Amino acid sequence: MKTLGQKFKILRQKKGLNQKTMAELLKVSIPAYSKLETGITDPNFSRIHQIAKVHGLDIRQLLNTGEDDKSEVGEENERLKQKVLELESSVIRLQSKLIDLYDKEDLRNKPGQSK
Repeated sequence: MKTLGQKFKILRQKKGLNQKTMAELLKVSIPAYSKLETGITDPNFSRIHQIAKVHGLDIRQLLNTGEDDKSEVGEENERLKQKVLELESSVIRLQSKLIDLYDKEDLRNKPGQSK
């Protein structure tokens, strides 16, 4: 389970922001923001709300960030597995058609066979 500070860091990195920019957005010093990410300082409710707002999330989404990652990854894996199976099926079907066409052409080109 990720700590709140780890979640803050992940969100910041996903947004492509450095700690300095994030601190400026929150109107705090860089060391103060760094302490939030490292867990040295626990954020109060208003700070959590402020960080959520910067990331375009509501507080519930912010607090849940990362907790549903496993289910989302699992769903994506299942979707990709299904796509691979569909593509494999298409390849097999196309290979079968190619073999059939090759066999038909081979029969047409055998000596003694009428065209």
